[in-house]
Amino acid sequence: MSRPHSNRVEDAEVHGHVVQVGKVDGDLVVGAGIGQAPTLIPLYEADPVRLGVHRPIRLGDDTSMPAYVTRDIDPELHSLVTRASETGGFVLLVGGSSVGKTRSLFEALRAVVPNWSLSHPSGEQRMTRLERVVVWLDELQQYLNGRDGLTASDVRDLLGRRVIIVATLWPHYYDAYVRTTETVEDDRYAFERELLKLATVVRLGTDFTAAEMERARTAAVDDARLQHALEAKDFGVAQVLAAAPQIVHRWENANGYARAVLTAAVDCVLLGAQQPVPAEVLRAAAPGYCTPTERAGAPADWFEKALAYVAQPLLGSAALLMPVGKEMGTIDGYRVADYLLQHAAPERRTLVPPAALWTACVAHLVSETDVARIGRAALARQRFGLALPLVERAAKTGLPIALHDLAELHHKMGNAEDARQIADQLTVSSEPDADLHRLLLAGWNFEEIFDLAEQGNEYAIGHLIEYGNAELAIALLLEFHDTDDDWACAKLAERYEEIDELDKAIDLLKALVARGHDDSVWSLAEYLKQQGRFDELYELTDEGYFVAAICLAQLLEERGDEEWALDVLREFAGQGSGEVDWVLADLLRKRGELAELVELAESGVEQAVGEAAELLVERGEPDRALELLRRAAARPEAVYAKHRLAESLAELGRMDEIEAMADAGSESAARVLAKVMLTNGKVDDAIRYSEGALGSDIDELVSALVDDGRPDRAVELLRSKCGSGDRYYTRRLAELLRKLGLVDELRARIDLGDEDAAWSLGELLIQQGRADEAERLRRFGMTPEGEIASAPPSRS
Repeated sequence: MSRPHSNRVEDAEVHGHVVQVGKVDGDLVVGAGIGQAPTLIPLYEADPVRLGVHRPIRLGDDTSMPAYVTRDIDPELHSLVTRASETGGFVLLVGGSSVGKTRSLFEALRAVVPNWSLSHPSGEQRMTRLERVVVWLDELQQYLNGRDGLTASDVRDLLGRRVIIVATLWPHYYDAYVRTTETVEDDRYAFERELLKLATVVRLGTDFTAAEMERARTAAVDDARLQHALEAKDFGVAQVLAAAPQIVHRWENANGYARAVLTAAVDCVLLGAQQPVPAEVLRAAAPGYCTPTERAGAPADWFEKALAYVAQPLLGSAALLMPVGKEMGTIDGYRVADYLLQHAAPERRTLVPPAALWTACVAHLVSETDVARIGRAALARQRFGLALPLVERAAKTGLPIALHDLAELHHKMGNAEDARQIADQLTVSSEPDADLHRLLLAGWNFEEIFDLAEQGNEYAIGHLIEYGNAELAIALLLEFHDTDDDWACAKLAERYEEIDELDKAIDLLKALVARGHDDSVWSLAEYLKQQGRFDELYELTDEGYFVAAICLAQLLEERGDEEWALDVLREFAGQGSGEVDWVLADLLRKRGELAELVELAESGVEQAVGEAAELLVERGEPDRALELLRRAAARPEAVYAKHRLAESLAELGRMDEIEAMADAGSESAARVLAKVMLTNGKVDDAIRYSEGALGSDIDELVSALVDDGRPDRAVELLRSKCGSGDRYYTRRLAELLRKLGLVDELRARIDLGDEDAAWSLGELLIQQGRADEAERLRRFGMTPEGEIASAPPSRS
């Protein structure tokens, strides 16, 4: 059974109250504090283009926004904004480039809260006394940067205020942020993931649905631009209105110099630049993208003409590169049209940019955080010579992440003294992240971490509390933390439980629960159950805690009071706790209570469906079981019922029905079908149905393909999964390439920034008797051209 949640019955549905402010590059400023306040304007006066809505194409003299085509998601958006206006809330719209996200959000706000004030935060602005304010965060990734950007902690500081947050995000950013990893060390986006948990997510598809197309045709009667967009064959309606066809055409038909400028800008953004790319970067980098003939024949004004070409608005709409400036009449840099990024990214991500771009970034990028990010991109590609000047520049400003990367690089290159000196800089740094990066440099060595803890390094102390032995953790908690602190109190309770001092743990957890720390109820109820403390479990159950009801019922069942246990669970059934429903269904199944299981299943308790179906099959009523599962699976949210239906059909050998479900789009049926096909040796059929396969399912398919003599197909299958950015798959692919001895494939993966491939290549070289090359790869990395370097990079 999965770990139960500790929601109270009355609070089972959680609504978030969220607000944010901050700057992209530098200190995050939040909430109640002094500072420059952002300009607030009534929403009905807001210019949608300035908020990020793509400037629409112009046909003739019409410069207004095209007629808005109502989207299928609009009722949900309006409902969410209405709720947020009453209690506060955070609405995040996820969708690809130029699909209409920003326009949909704008129209929803204008329809529901037109008289509210609007804030579009940027720079060093602070939010104070926020009431009846909409905070607009188009392209949310620009506000996120781990601990240094917008975090969930910042958001929670302002929970409860009547503020609406709206934001947009591309799907690949969202998927990368919310994906969990195997280890803490691999978890690059912990802060982003915690923040996104506070948002209500709405997704917008790439293309108009049939209903949206019909509404668009109706609106197009009085709107020539919509009519023009509807006539396009290779682009969506929203994309045509944002000049996506013209962007692609201009990109594909640029001359060598304009193409070089554009490609440099695209690569710079893909490597990690979040601020506008300065013209000086583009001028210095572009020659690296030109052929020798183009460089030799370049006219004196090659850059000016190229920049004019790429910055020209298309049909009065977006340009490929859009100038951005803080002051009137000045251009600080250029932003790449997001549709161009989406169009060019698949090809550009497979290539390592020329050395000219990296050196241009060292010389001309303004943002030190961008410099540090691009340095990290070079390190991930094992280009130590390109990375060194980047991380050195960022480290000179005292940026903790850059100091960390520089120390790691010196350590790899064998410069132990340099690495130690940089670690010492982190020790005395006043930057908020310095302690964390000092701990990371310790390499998780216990002795060094212990030394750091004795010096008061909060992260080292936290690490030892989390991973050290219980007695040491207790001593550290009592020495360094106030037990009135919720986190310290919870950790102390955990450690007391480890040394079997449950009475002390229970007392601490009771204090936490009394302070409203509901997450502690799970542990408290478990410990009370272990000690058989019925009365206290009754009290928690009477207060409405699901987990207390579960533990009380389990204790009663162990004592033989099954009817009493059922009565406890029945009171909580179907009220928002899947764990209660699971325990109830399991107990009813053991007792053979078919009628009650069926009644629960019919009432929408999904956890009872599978148990009732199994009991029906055991009693010789498979058709009745299938009918029960079919009715339950017809509910859109019934994921488990759909999976159980597919499994039951497979167990009964009704493969035609499973295939029909899979062909109709059922992921559950497809996964079950893939497993059946694989078991029967039909590998190709298994792959065909394995689009939604994850984790061990993929491992089985890969093993089957290798055993079948088709390793290339196994590599292709894993590579297709690596596009998600999930390190589970990149590691599996690197391992497979190593086992297959595919040196060139591993080199290609390194060019993508796959650090697992770098480790696997080193191991493969050792296996092939090329230990010297492996050592040079580890210490010196690779040259810009992709060869293993023969010497350390030169120092600046």
